[in-house]
Amino acid sequence: MTRIVILGSCRYEPYDIVLVPRNLGEKYHNTEEGYQKAAASFYPAIEMSDEVWVYMPEGKIGEHTQRDLDEAIKQGKKVLKVVPMEVSRDE
Repeated sequence: MTRIVILGSCRYEPYDIVLVPRNLGEKYHNTEEGYQKAAASFYPAIEMSDEVWVYMPEGKIGEHTQRDLDEAIKQGKKVLKVVPMEVSRDE
């Protein structure tokens, strides 16, 4: 079974995270302190994963997500971008 970690920016709201690591019960805002708390959970999750998916709703990622992505690349993880599909509503 492939183990996947999904990274993405907290700046793109509104959204609701359905499943988070057990010790990330509170919402972290886009601050350095919040990032450090989240990274303490995400870096071990990245290490245990087989693939890292990067959620890019507007085709961009922020500074903190870039740091996480750099860590995944450093660990040699397979990295995939998750971007919205262009869907025609006329069909």
